[in-house]
Amino acid sequence: MTRCEFLIGKGIFYGFKITGHVGFDVKGKDVVCAAISAVSQSTLIGLNEVMKVNLNYEIKDGLIRCDLKDSNECAQFMMKTLYQTLVQISKQYPRNVSISEVEV
Repeated sequence: MTRCEFLIGKGIFYGFKITGHVGFDVKGKDVVCAAISAVSQSTLIGLNEVMKVNLNYEIKDGLIRCDLKDSNECAQFMMKTLYQTLVQISKQYPRNVSISEVEV
């Protein structure tokens, strides 16, 4: 199971943490895991390398974490897009992906 946790306060995204392995297929052939990894890493690249948003992040096996230190409207759109994309994936694979929000 992959758990996607979003830090949200008053409608503003402050970060996310994605943990675990989907378990839809064997490692290296799990298309659901690959989709989650691709959209979350794409969001990090956009925030960090393209938009130069101040953030801390960590990527390792079974973990992608991002904490925004500051934000702007475009960064919020990117975070909302990631959130909505993962919500759609979780609806298609409810046994494999969960979404939660943590109020900050």
